[in-house]
Amino acid sequence: MVSTRLATAALAGLGVLLLAPLTAAPAAGPAPVTMVGQLLMTSMPGTTPTATFLARIRAGQIGGVVLYSNNIGTAGPGTLVAQLQAAASAGGQPPLLIAVDQEGGIVKRLPGAPTLAPPKMTSVTVARSQGLATALNLKRNGIDVDLAPVLDVGHGGFITPRTFGPDAADVANRATAFAQGLAQGGVLATGKHFPGLGYAPVNTDNGASIVSASRVALLTDLMPYQRAIAAGLPIVMVSTAVYPRLGAEIPAACARRIVGGLLRGELGFQGLVITDDLNTPGIQHYFSTPDAAVRAIGAGVDMVIATGSSGTAVYSALATAVRSGQLPAGVVAAAYARVLALKTK
Repeated sequence: MVSTRLATAALAGLGVLLLAPLTAAPAAGPAPVTMVGQLLMTSMPGTTPTATFLARIRAGQIGGVVLYSNNIGTAGPGTLVAQLQAAASAGGQPPLLIAVDQEGGIVKRLPGAPTLAPPKMTSVTVARSQGLATALNLKRNGIDVDLAPVLDVGHGGFITPRTFGPDAADVANRATAFAQGLAQGGVLATGKHFPGLGYAPVNTDNGASIVSASRVALLTDLMPYQRAIAAGLPIVMVSTAVYPRLGAEIPAACARRIVGGLLRGELGFQGLVITDDLNTPGIQHYFSTPDAAVRAIGAGVDMVIATGSSGTAVYSALATAVRSGQLPAGVVAAAYARVLALKTK
């Protein structure tokens, strides 16, 4: 179960740059409504960005881009990434976070490392070396965030082939080692999918997923998150499944009890919290994607992923929520500060 000792250890293990202000932006910073673009990560079709997409980046309406296989092309994504970053620079914006799902095995967007699937990374040494090789692969392509490792524990459900195994302690050791390898190579690791998809009956990319496992079972599976946070994990991705036994009747990414209570409070995580993709059936069974994004930031998330054409509507919804007071200025400023702290790191 979650302990005060582990939460304290997690806090102690984080770097200074991740301990960004939680309640306010610097006095000389931008107005909250101009901050919200930094809280959005989105995607684009194809290997060449449209003029409209680049204009949104220059205007500060996008803080990060997640790449998929259709963005890569035979020559890799290097030219694309350079175009995206040039647009941010031309607009006087902070550099973009460029992210990719490079777990290994069945989820891998780029050729090359990791050469093994997580279940095949059978020791801490192997997992760390695979993490380092993955970081070098991503850095060569201008990518600075890996949406990995999977910290879920495999209990036979859909996520199992993507996990490091069925034992929480073993997953904690090897997944943390993979994250440390990424860090050694200069890439930011993302632990996912908090608080765990090990017992999830349905992939949230395909439909609503209600996790009915007991509270004890769910808290036991937090061990990999505790271990990785204590080791300095910079980013945690929150799932869009529902966890009634943890007191949340809506998707975790939108639930203050999960984000602010369990992750921030009980585990003491002070790094960047990002959502799983909100443009999916798992969310849309409950909320529209723009509404979910507003709820997620209000629950304590720092950055939302909204792929495809949903990105424009999400930006507008966040800006409107700030203007109306639905999203308090202090909440937005805190998320903005953590995003910028991570980009600085």
